[in-house]
Amino acid sequence: MIARAIVVDDEGCFYFVRANRDDDFGKATLIETAGGGVEAGEDLNTAIRRELKEELGADVEVLCKIGVVSDYYNLIHRHNINNYFLCKVKTLGDKHLTQDEIEDFHLSTLKLGYEEALVEYERCRCTSLGRLVANREVPVLKRAKELLQKVRVNITVRTAQKADYGAVKRIMDQVQQMHVDWRPDIYRPNENLITEEVYTQMLDSGNFYVAEADGKVAGVLEVEYKHIESPAHVTRDIVFIDSMAVDEPYRNMGIGHLFFEKVKELKSAKHADGIELQVNARNKAAYEMYKKYGFTEKSINMELGV
Repeated sequence: MIARAIVVDDEGCFYFVRANRDDDFGKATLIETAGGGVEAGEDLNTAIRRELKEELGADVEVLCKIGVVSDYYNLIHRHNINNYFLCKVKTLGDKHLTQDEIEDFHLSTLKLGYEEALVEYERCRCTSLGRLVANREVPVLKRAKELLQKVRVNITVRTAQKADYGAVKRIMDQVQQMHVDWRPDIYRPNENLITEEVYTQMLDSGNFYVAEADGKVAGVLEVEYKHIESPAHVTRDIVFIDSMAVDEPYRNMGIGHLFFEKVKELKSAKHADGIELQVNARNKAAYEMYKKYGFTEKSINMELGV
């Protein structure tokens, strides 16, 4: 069991180790995350704190676990389970390297910006071991970058206002263009889909919300309350999500999660029986996200082309 970490400081710089190897794997100069084996009696959090203190001299705050990556070293028949964490530097001090780390691997510290780190991983792909490390760690570094954006950006959900019109129109135009790209036989470009008059009517309903990220509108949410009562149906009250969209630069930052939490609040306040929505069959990413939050299929629309 291995514990490794993407380590970042307040300035947004990342810390790695440089290893210069000449062993059974061949001669290689590598960039790699700091970390190592979990010792007997340690949990993962204790192990990663110890490893970062030893290899980087860093006392850290463990922000979150990023994920697990499994890799296999064919030459030595070793299977590693790498547990990756995102850690923030609190203080830097003396390192406590082992003799092997000093004499065999010549470990040193690399302090790099995000783009610099990507370039360094790419540069080290010239060896088979460098490719293995890059394939394992570049996706983890990219995921860490996404997680850091969520931490650093202050995002709130509020009732939409008249001054939000320009941003709301831009986001809804993105949604319309996606539908055009998916089904040009059904949807057509329309830059006037939401006029100021239509937007004013949406505001008057009181059911239109926006996500604000550091003062900028980053997403839109429109709901509708439906009362279902007929001889064929059980009487129910539903919160229906008419529209939910996030501006492209702010995707993968947790705004969808905040919107779902807002809809849950509305459901509770209205004492509604459930939450429903529709999703385009081509929108696989949205479909998977809705499943992740517990939505299940209720009905399926089908078509027969002429």
